Amino acid sequence: MAADGSGVIALQGGAAPQRRVRVVRFDARGRVGPARVVSRGRRADLAAVAVAPGGAAVVVWFRHRPDGRWRLEAAVREPGAAVFRSPRAVSPLQRLPCCSAVAAAIGARGDAVVTWRSTLRPAAWAALRASGARFRPPQRLASEASDAPRVAIGADGTAAVIYSLQRVPLRPGDGLRLHRASRGGRFGAAEIVNPGGGVTLGNLTVTGAGRTAVAWIEPAGAQVRLSEAGPRMPVGTGAVLGAGAAPRAPVVAVDDDGRAAVAWAARVPSRRSVAERMVGATRPALAAGFGAPVALGAPVRIVEPRVVRLGPGAGALVLWAGTGERRAALSLTRLP
Repeated sequence: MAADGSGVIALQGGAAPQRRVRVVRFDARGRVGPARVVSRGRRADLAAVAVAPGGAAVVVWFRHRPDGRWRLEAAVREPGAAVFRSPRAVSPLQRLPCCSAVAAAIGARGDAVVTWRSTLRPAAWAALRASGARFRPPQRLASEASDAPRVAIGADGTAAVIYSLQRVPLRPGDGLRLHRASRGGRFGAAEIVNPGGGVTLGNLTVTGAGRTAVAWIEPAGAQVRLSEAGPRMPVGTGAVLGAGAAPRAPVVAVDDDGRAAVAWAARVPSRRSVAERMVGATRPALAAGFGAPVALGAPVRIVEPRVVRLGPGAGALVLWAGTGERRAALSLTRLP
């Protein structure tokens, strides 16, 4: 969804062996338009979709050819446009099994980034696109990634990708790795957020001016940390926001004024079994520091943070899922 409440629904359909990717527009009043085919060829599998606050959008899919080869393709809707542009190749044709994970992000001006991880050879890849241009040739970020990469892009075109690396035995270069790229440039070398940490649950965001923030859970002590870096500045070691986190990635929102909100699942001891509850913390300004964590709901069996967004004034909104003994529910909670 865009900031005004409009958005895009991406779906795939059609009788085998024909599968096509379609997009459906809806406006801020909930009125839904007709489905439009954006993929080409006879067989396509939806991979990822992203919408910028201003309405720019990108849809990514696997295009399968009759000879058994495949590649990632994408269609972009530029800011202010009503339709998607013609699809473009994101990756070269391959015969290896399809990717296990694909993620995409798009900025306010139409700058976009797609990242993926191979199934057979677990390399991490990324492809960038400047607004109005085609995707650049893909760049291999790492020959080995231990989990699926995640991606974010700012309004200025700054892109960031995170993934984990864990080898046996652990080495100093293992842990949560961050790659950043300025608009029109290539991704730089990996920055290790938690050296030697192994597989690390995390999430990231990039502000409009290119400031990168990564919320992550330290594997050794289950501490929730936030590491930040301005453009062309090294990433910080990470401020500790809380402890006793459950094994699910936190969600994070940061703006250029220094306001920030992080929400995560925290373990809660109980008489019957270990329960969890949603917890969040906010920062009113960069120099102010984070306040104490605030419980956002009653303990349940499992909680999962979904989205956090800063409000126009103080505070934030957190969308999270809770699963109890008999039912599951989505909750929207104001923080603090």
